Amino acid sequence: CIECTAGKYSTTIGSDSSADCIDCEAGRYADVVGSASADDCTECAAGRYVATVGSVSADDCIGCAAGRYVAELGSDEASDCIACDAGKYVEETGSSAASDCIDCVAGKYLEAEGSDEASDCIDCVVGKYIDVTGSSEASDCIDCVAGKYVEVDSSCDALGAGFQSCEGSCVVMCPSWMGLAWNDEPDDCADCPAGRYVETEGSGAASDCIGCAAGTYVESTGSDSSTDCIECAAGRYVEVSGSSLEAQCIECTAGKYSTTIGSDSSADCIDCE
Repeated sequence: CIECTAGKYSTTIGSDSSADCIDCEAGRYADVVGSASADDCTECAAGRYVATVGSVSADDCIGCAAGRYVAELGSDEASDCIACDAGKYVEETGSSAASDCIDCVAGKYLEAEGSDEASDCIDCVVGKYIDVTGSSEASDCIDCVAGKYVEVDSSCDALGAGFQSCEGSCVVMCPSWMGLAWNDEPDDCADCPAGRYVETEGSGAASDCIGCAAGTYVESTGSDSSTDCIECAAGRYVEVSGSSLEAQCIECTAGKYSTTIGSDSSADCIDCE
């Protein structure tokens, strides 16, 4: 009596033909000869599938493509593999659980499903940050509040898109444990320096901070309105913008006086009679 070959089985007693040997169905394989039941056909492991009948080895089961996973046993087509959710990716093939899909790091988002590499995660634009992982929309990026800005580190731009500075080296992505992402927490939004303010949200450069007008100053950082700028007292003036100290208001010279508050010119100092 001849055994059915690997990948087949027969339940027929007294069989007189190899045609009685039945292929294991798609999603299963049999790596031994002489199988006598459909149950002898082993299901492909989670994370794998086989679309053809009569498979003879676990190696015939194909790993789900990167960016996808399947948790069930015995999958019989590629479409059984489920795309990782937006905001997540997986770079390896053969993933067997949704938990294999990795969140985009804080400071990045990903709107597409089924992503297969970390570089698919997109940086929030300058002026915005995200302080949670796994963000799935650009709208998850939060504007820096008025009075603050955030700008990307551009020191690695010469190497092309996707590089960032990490402890002095240009790399594709700083390891998350280093905590060096430039836009992954509110504290990455820097205060406008003393002498400057910005009234809008989502500022993306220090140059967005506006110098207090001549005749005024502000000593605190993070100012969010031109009204934070304080006028020089009568008898003083400052002719340049962006003053950050009251001491930068210059006293009228001896023999002169000024009644003007917020003076922006020495010409406001009048000779005593």
